[in-house]
Amino acid sequence: MGGVSWSVGMTADFAQVVAQTTFEGRALAESRMLTTVAIQYETGVTPDPVTDADVPTYTTAFSTKSRIKSPGLVMGLAEAGGRTAAESKRELHIPATSADPWADVRSAHGVTALVTAVDPTDDPTLLGVRLVLSGPAPGSQTTARRLQVTEVVT
Repeated sequence: MGGVSWSVGMTADFAQVVAQTTFEGRALAESRMLTTVAIQYETGVTPDPVTDADVPTYTTAFSTKSRIKSPGLVMGLAEAGGRTAAESKRELHIPATSADPWADVRSAHGVTALVTAVDPTDDPTLLGVRLVLSGPAPGSQTTARRLQVTEVVT
């Protein structure tokens, strides 16, 4: 976008400039979303046929393009099933116009994003990764819907 010149006493539709810049920023952000995720809700548990342990079952609400961003190495430890697991904190970017996963009543039982496809330029180890949504990261004039996620590595 070209520069906007301002002068004293000039009235300009600043909101229009912001809207156009945000629109252009969203197009650029979406051009970098090369990974596909399925946004899923936990629906219950079913016994694993081999171990007979209860494993969660999921239903897919929608699939969308995305970008998984690692804001540096943010690792932590968590208790999972009586053992310690490593957690990796990340940020999931989906188009700003995508549905809000937290707006669905099924989100009360947990929301995850299952990585179903990766671009050749992405890290191939992302394929099949299940990211647990830990909260929204809302903002105004954003170029993407940003969601806080955690990958649990057992």
